[in-house]
Amino acid sequence: MSASPREIVRNNVKEKLARDEVVASITVRLARSIEIARIAKTAGFDSIYVDVEHSSLSLETASQICIAALEIGVAPFVRVPSTRPEHVSRALDGGALGVIAPHIRSAEEAREVVASAKYPPFGERSTGGGLPHLHYRSFPAAEANGADGHERPPRRHGPPGTI
Repeated sequence: MSASPREIVRNNVKEKLARDEVVASITVRLARSIEIARIAKTAGFDSIYVDVEHSSLSLETASQICIAALEIGVAPFVRVPSTRPEHVSRALDGGALGVIAPHIRSAEEAREVVASAKYPPFGERSTGGGLPHLHYRSFPAAEANGADGHERPPRRHGPPGTI
């Protein structure tokens, strides 16, 4: 039997925080190879965050590290170089389970970043096909929605205001 999207995508950071447990994370700014994900796992870290703002790492490199981390159960996050929608969505599309947005100075700026990360109707992020989070597998939208940690509302099956 095939695994469901929720079984494929696992965010151990969310799980530990829900149990009020401490989460250990390591920042990646100098390492450019995917081995850093295994090193983090071996050292006991729960997550990594790839700092693309304060390093010369590219989004492509960050994606490769995120994919490696996903495969071994280390939650990958990316500190994006700016809050521009293309940086936020590309980091998430590349395998990050979340982004760290720099230089947020107001609630409105925070809402704009959230809109870049979430799918309609809660945001403006578009879908672009299979994601590393789901092992590039195809699933019906109703199953895949929310599996990457960016919850979408349930589909409406009636008049507005009903679910």
